[in-house]
Amino acid sequence: MLNKKYYINSNSVDQFYDLKISSFFKMMQEVASQNAEELGIGHIETNSKNLIWVITRFLVKIHKLPKYQETVTLKTYPGKTIKFIFPRYFVLEDENGNKLIEASSTWLVLYNETRKVCMSPFDKDIEGEDQVDQLPLADKVEYVEDLSFVEERKVRYNDIDLNGHLNNTKYIEYILDIHDSNFYKEHAIKEILINYNHELKDNDLVSIYSNKQNPEIIKGNIGETNSFDVKVTYIKK
Repeated sequence: MLNKKYYINSNSVDQFYDLKISSFFKMMQEVASQNAEELGIGHIETNSKNLIWVITRFLVKIHKLPKYQETVTLKTYPGKTIKFIFPRYFVLEDENGNKLIEASSTWLVLYNETRKVCMSPFDKDIEGEDQVDQLPLADKVEYVEDLSFVEERKVRYNDIDLNGHLNNTKYIEYILDIHDSNFYKEHAIKEILINYNHELKDNDLVSIYSNKQNPEIIKGNIGETNSFDVKVTYIKK
């Protein structure tokens, strides 16, 4: 398990002084990458084999968002491998050890050129662990008809990561930006379920749709191809 302390600075919060969900996703990406490198299964190892890590699903449960100038600890550990699926878990705690946010994720290792799954990417077993109170792994977002078009986003240079596709932390910005500040003044996010179905690349045009309900189902398409499905549950502030 890797533990990393964070000071919630002004770049990490919104106008209500709450940690941005997108900032939390960036924190998770950072500790996941660091832990993977320490275990010898990170980008350096996969890149040497012309492989890449990709995330397939995320489930995030928010108990309480930390505020500006608070110090928190983010913990992460790999779960037990399920065939070729690599689970990873996250827990954000305050200085008293209280859980603020929990998250579970599932990852695959793909061949970089073909984007096909590599069934045995590593020469050693990953010492994953399971804890009694960990968050369940993410399910599939249920299918919903009659979604309404919200907006179109174009993938730009600064959205792209070292794997050459839209960084998984950027998806959450696309998703949450469909509402304005007035909405988030009255609504807090309780839970987010994301299915990453098809990668987005530079200059792709993403059409975003929503059922505009609670829970809210959000879909992102490139033409007829579904890129991501999301379920967001809100509570009144």
